[in-house]
Amino acid sequence: MAALQTVNESSQIDSEKLHGIMKIMFDSFIVNGDYKNQSNVLEKKKMLDSFSSFIQQYLNLNLSGSKDEKLRLMKLVAKLNMQKDLLELANGETKLEDIQSAGKRLGKKSQSAFETK
Repeated sequence: MAALQTVNESSQIDSEKLHGIMKIMFDSFIVNGDYKNQSNVLEKKKMLDSFSSFIQQYLNLNLSGSKDEKLRLMKLVAKLNMQKDLLELANGETKLEDIQSAGKRLGKKSQSAFETK
């Protein structure tokens, strides 16, 4: 029993350390300049995809309590996806005109979804 208790105590996650790690992760998600190296862009996009997928799985499991928490998480996923789009744009994978036309199409679709018949 003492060994189990020792392992349990040593595996406890300290809140301050977790916040420090989250700060490191947050800083890694920010698109902050030109990325000359293609592999850096791809790795950053993978990280954004993975974290976004993690949050979506969390939401699917319905682990978060309130509607406000779920909404905050969904907004975070949208922002992570926007960061990924910015990386693609900065890397020349996507043209600004393509993003603008896609935005117009989505705007029209959302308006038609809310029209009353």
